Amino acid sequence: MKAVYQLTRPALLWQLLMVMAVLLPHSLRLPWWLPLMTLGALGWRLWVHLGRTSFPHWSVKFMMAVTAGIGVIMSIGRGNGPELAVALLFAGFSLKLLEIYKRRDALVLIYVAYFLAATELLFGQTLLHALYVGLALLLITAALNAVYQSERHPDFWRPLRASVRLLLPALPLMVVLFVLVPRIGPLWYAPLAREEARTGLSDTLSPGDVSRLTGSSEVAFRVEFDRGRPPRPAELYWRGLTYDRFDGRRWQAESDRALLPSAQQRPASGALLRYRITQEPSGQPWVYGLDYPVAAPWPLRMQANQTLRAPSKIRQRVDFALESRLSSQSDQPLSTFQRQRYLALPETGNERARALALSWRAEDASTEGLVARALALYGAAFRYTLTPERLGADSIDEFLFDTRKGFCGHFASSLTFLLRAAGVPARIVGGYLGGEWNPYESYLVVRQFEAHAWTEVWHEGRGWVRIDPTAAVAPERIEQSAEQLLSTQPGFLADTPLSPVRFGHIGWITALRMRTDALNFVWHRWVLSYQLRQDTLLQKLFGELTLWKLALALLVPFSLVLGWVALGLLRQRRPRAKDPVDAALLGLSARFERRGLGRRPGEAVGAYADRVALARPDLAPLIGTVARLYEQLRYAQVGEARLQRAYQAAVRACVRQL
Repeated sequence: MKAVYQLTRPALLWQLLMVMAVLLPHSLRLPWWLPLMTLGALGWRLWVHLGRTSFPHWSVKFMMAVTAGIGVIMSIGRGNGPELAVALLFAGFSLKLLEIYKRRDALVLIYVAYFLAATELLFGQTLLHALYVGLALLLITAALNAVYQSERHPDFWRPLRASVRLLLPALPLMVVLFVLVPRIGPLWYAPLAREEARTGLSDTLSPGDVSRLTGSSEVAFRVEFDRGRPPRPAELYWRGLTYDRFDGRRWQAESDRALLPSAQQRPASGALLRYRITQEPSGQPWVYGLDYPVAAPWPLRMQANQTLRAPSKIRQRVDFALESRLSSQSDQPLSTFQRQRYLALPETGNERARALALSWRAEDASTEGLVARALALYGAAFRYTLTPERLGADSIDEFLFDTRKGFCGHFASSLTFLLRAAGVPARIVGGYLGGEWNPYESYLVVRQFEAHAWTEVWHEGRGWVRIDPTAAVAPERIEQSAEQLLSTQPGFLADTPLSPVRFGHIGWITALRMRTDALNFVWHRWVLSYQLRQDTLLQKLFGELTLWKLALALLVPFSLVLGWVALGLLRQRRPRAKDPVDAALLGLSARFERRGLGRRPGEAVGAYADRVALARPDLAPLIGTVARLYEQLRYAQVGEARLQRAYQAAVRACVRQL
């Protein structure tokens, strides 16, 4: 049988803790069988350590590696790069447990554990993720120290204490480097598959799409206003995209790459609001801005429909400083192409709605009159619900004349259709309405269940005017938060049944949720997005930035920490105090040496005691006791304190009779 490298018991336990610490955050993300395989490999390694079995043959390990690799690829899919890479690494990490023959193999496992612990930050960058990864690094370093621990004096807690001593000096240096060193963007980026699956508005809108978002309490974005408090709830329309083309069943958002002319970028009325929006990954390129955005900061682009669009899909949390006005007015006429675009309808279908629109137009052709008739119809006979009935091919007709129950998407879709059928340019705007104010850090949180859709109507001389037909049916949706209005509806937060938002009626849960969110928001603002505030902070700390100031700011803390570390190393080089057992024997030997009975070099303690007993028979019992207790102390496993007390007493008695 091949010789087995036997880890000490503390080293094996630290390896076990290390593997569990790395496995835990990934366990729900990996294929279900992979964590079980890791636990099985751990059990096998423990069984080997206890001498109950041996390491598997190389052919068995080869077959296990091939099977695990194929299983991971089949479970995750080849297109999901980072997830697949982490899962494959985890499979190899687990199987490596079964071939730790030498210290080198244990070190390979530890170095892979460092990398796997860091990969957790690919999937989450909250404060909790960072703290957990820091704890995992501490445990992995303890496992590293345990591998080098002496086999003669194994101690379970000593590797952890050594890890703390190693990592503590690194913390102030890490802070200094974080604060002073400029940030550079990542040299590479690999999108995560789960980012593409984020909830949120898509570029198509059909009846029921918006209501499905009310099942999620995920955060869409957070907003900080320069003047502190946000506008009234009824003014918090967050514009994301417009749906322009209708195919008879669903509305399609078409990219409009034409930049908005400069004259139209600044609406003529409404107070100017400055704010910073922190948008969560959406897997879509549009950026939400308070209706109506004034300009597009780099690298965003303002489209002709006055929406903001990023150059690529948003796959990580981003910050933008935006400006908006709460009303829009433009005297620019629609071009022929735009007019045709916002009047376009399928040639057939929804005939009853077309007839109704034409009849209204025959009675009153003004845009105001048509809008007023539509809103009066909604307010008189329609109901607002999260669970509307399914609609067929002529969805507009069925909603207007049969079901008459719907969510904001139903009302916006039908109103836009009626106005276009009556010859008035109209479009649907998708976004969010409202938000929850967090008083602990003074910012607004907008969640997915606050998704909303409304209609914009073209008025000659005024431009696009927002008409929200939902307000005619459920005016409380405009004035109240979505949580207050929808919490009693059966489909509300159906996708996140354990969300703390569901328990908004319990005060302490709401306060705890807001404080936790505020803490993560501060973490994002000052750590994850620190580069946006780095210049301002450094100017506050140092005034005018010069090379000498930055050099001193780096050198002083580094010198202090390195000096402290050097002092600690020098103290470790001092000769250590002698073992009290040896010190007592040396003292006794020195006293005998004055009488010609000193201990010879290399002489065993028992032989030395026999020689002294021959020369001084009166001391034979005492010197014999000293020798016996000395040997017991050197080989005893338990009761050392009692033996030491007896040994020291025998030495003192021998000295007194000498």
